[in-house]
Amino acid sequence: MVNIVAYVGSRNPMSSTLRSVKLTKQSLDSEFTADWTILTPNDIKILPVDGTGREFTEGIDYVEEARIDDSHRLKELFKSCDYLILGSPTYGHNVSGDMKIVMDRLTYWGHLFYLAPKPGMAFVSATTNGFLKVGSLLELFMENLGIVISPTVYNTTSTPFDQKKAIETANTILSAVKDGINGKMLEPSVRQEAAFQMLSSTYSRRDSNDCEAKYWREHGFMKCESLNDYFRLAAR
Repeated sequence: MVNIVAYVGSRNPMSSTLRSVKLTKQSLDSEFTADWTILTPNDIKILPVDGTGREFTEGIDYVEEARIDDSHRLKELFKSCDYLILGSPTYGHNVSGDMKIVMDRLTYWGHLFYLAPKPGMAFVSATTNGFLKVGSLLELFMENLGIVISPTVYNTTSTPFDQKKAIETANTILSAVKDGINGKMLEPSVRQEAAFQMLSSTYSRRDSNDCEAKYWREHGFMKCESLNDYFRLAAR
């Protein structure tokens, strides 16, 4: 069965972002059976990074290793799902604090395109303004993880997320999911390809003991000429 995971960075049980995700689920449920996991900070405990940066130098998340939060569970859900949704309210033209913590904890995955080539989408809500900046932040973050993103869903006072929008969003997700079922390879964006070329050049010059360069070499990614090649190799 197809697994869809959504993490919404709001502690408000009446969150507009959460409501948008749930409305999308209801619309998709009427067309397609999928196993959904929808989480908020009320459901799962994610601690901030420890500040050492050892995730980048050693490839180890020591907060996760210590098993003092639920980051291992969240990472496993993100890795194993067929479609990933990240949602956040707009706080001061930025993502919520809880979403930022998740982004900080997964930043080192962005040097590895660790979730390639998974499809996904961002959900953003706001009362007035700043939502486009939040959407851009989530889009960049998700693309750095190797996710092929669908257009971001916005829920604002001027453009509320209604049933029609829920149906459109559900259809977008369904299309991506069916492409995966049919074995259609997703295409990376121009921005993702540029990031790949930069990282590939950087790691080719690094010492063989560098953990990130070692990851690329051990998985055969250093031989890839494009992110399309990387996607095909990662999908095996």
